[in-house]
Amino acid sequence: MSTHTEVRTARVGLWPQDGRCRLELANGLVAPRVIRHDATTAEVSLVATTATLLGGDVLRLAVEVGPGLRLDLRDVAGTVAYHGRGLGCVVDVSLRVHEGATLTWAAEPLVVADGAEVTRQLRVDVAEGGRLLLRDQVALGRSGQDGGRLDCHTTMTYAGRPALVEHLEVRSGLAPGALGDARVVDSVTSLGWRPETPAGHTAYRLHEPGALSRQLLTQSHASTLPDLWDDWTSQLPPI
Repeated sequence: MSTHTEVRTARVGLWPQDGRCRLELANGLVAPRVIRHDATTAEVSLVATTATLLGGDVLRLAVEVGPGLRLDLRDVAGTVAYHGRGLGCVVDVSLRVHEGATLTWAAEPLVVADGAEVTRQLRVDVAEGGRLLLRDQVALGRSGQDGGRLDCHTTMTYAGRPALVEHLEVRSGLAPGALGDARVVDSVTSLGWRPETPAGHTAYRLHEPGALSRQLLTQSHASTLPDLWDDWTSQLPPI
């Protein structure tokens, strides 16, 4: 069973203060580490503080970007959910982007190993005039595995209005369905703006300003979304 008895929320907050920006950081099962910090922007990486995810773990992350600022978030490595020995684990992520702010997060994969049972909640709130660019990749199984069970709930709003509401539940042993024979779901989402999509890629328009590009893959390395990420990142206006 899990050795983690205390649930703490890792936090990254970026706020305007006296002509520059102030970072508020707190550790949980991941710890934020500052890479770059200037008057209006910051770059922060997320580092695991212990072996995660084990059965019974709850990984909570709250990110908030204040008006007119930009935060670039990075993962040092992917997250593996290990065999839970009968216990599930939870990943609970909240992202909030204020007016005129920008948040980019090039998230590394969440890998659901054999025997793992993962529930992931992703809540995104982008204010009018805010911008989000998010890469999100989930994978069933490590190399040579079929993988466990993954239950993903995603809710994204723009200016208080629903932009994307999605529930994805997959597990090993299911007959071919929404994923076919794919083991990896790789997505790049923009919200608060609708970038131009380069040739060779497909993106779907969201109901609110935004776009979603997604690939279903048998292997993570086959994804071409890193190229799309670079292209869409280059289209973000400077702060």
